[in-house]
Amino acid sequence: MGICKFCGKTGPFIAEVLEICRNCILQHNWDDIRVHILNVHKQVRKLVDLPDKAPFCDKKVLKLSCNYCMNNCKLGPEDVSYCGLRNMKKNLNGDLPLPTNSTGYIYGYLDRNPTNCCNAWICPAGTSNGYPNYSDVDGPEYGTYSYAAFLYGCTFNCLFCQNESHKYISKKNLTNVDVLANQIAENKRITCMCYFGGTPEAQLPFTINLANKILEKIEKTDIKRKFRVCWEWNGSGNTDLIEECMEIAIRTGGNIKFDLKTFHEKLNYALCGASNKKTLENFKYLADKFFGIRKGVPEMSACTLMVPGYINHEEVELIAQYISSINKKIPYSLLVFHGAYQMKDLPLTSKEEAIKCYKVATQYLNNVIIGNKFLLGFY
Repeated sequence: MGICKFCGKTGPFIAEVLEICRNCILQHNWDDIRVHILNVHKQVRKLVDLPDKAPFCDKKVLKLSCNYCMNNCKLGPEDVSYCGLRNMKKNLNGDLPLPTNSTGYIYGYLDRNPTNCCNAWICPAGTSNGYPNYSDVDGPEYGTYSYAAFLYGCTFNCLFCQNESHKYISKKNLTNVDVLANQIAENKRITCMCYFGGTPEAQLPFTINLANKILEKIEKTDIKRKFRVCWEWNGSGNTDLIEECMEIAIRTGGNIKFDLKTFHEKLNYALCGASNKKTLENFKYLADKFFGIRKGVPEMSACTLMVPGYINHEEVELIAQYISSINKKIPYSLLVFHGAYQMKDLPLTSKEEAIKCYKVATQYLNNVIIGNKFLLGFY
């Protein structure tokens, strides 16, 4: 049972870690709210030895500049990047080598197709979409695998993170691109690869290089083999780099999924510790330029986690309106929340709220689904 320290309201839909309700986040004096919210995230990030903000050191002591995401970290000799992957102290003594185009912090595993990913309802591995151009099967690709590529590090600090292990970065997870590319290319039962995390933005050059190497190796040995590449991310990446990713996804029959966590920037700060401006800008940029140019398989999609008390049908309506203003055919998944990380005290999304979110989204968009409705007890 949480208590809002600003209005005194109590209830199950106020996260104990945040100590603030949705209404106060959106309507209270932002200067006061912002100080409180940033302090909450500062304390949470201390638990995993991550900085509370992106470092921006003086040019005189600059050791590393990173522009892979919106954080644009400028690191001095004592600094750690916001994502945690670039730790100048640990880099110097070899405990945590810097990720590069050729090496990345990644954990991969085989996931049977069709998978339970958010895009399974539109992708060639789970449907007839893309047959025969991007799949050899007119229907779900039973008996094949997706290579689930879990990338360490994140450019946000989501209090409800459902993959918090990305914060625990270890040298043992540093992988050589050629070794991994060979392993994936040699297994002909792997028909696709999906990058997720964390979020791929913190290691985009590595993901691009790995995808290209796999495709090159496959083409040399089996020109008829189809292999799709997908990315799932929070959308905060360098625009030039995410465009490279989109071009690979389009060419291979893959898809890029944006987590549109909120519409209101204030809510994004509260829940994720960061602005969502870059996310919305990147989503619109890619959609305007690429959505609809390929037949059979949508080039990109969006999803939103329905966080009780915070991401409700009102927020979903604003997100759906935004997507529709770009293209109402863009697929949109709504995900049922379950307590995780710092928000374990919040309840599951209720059936009533999920249905409200679904109905309001379908007023604006042609393709909407509740992606993990099994959590609600129905199919």
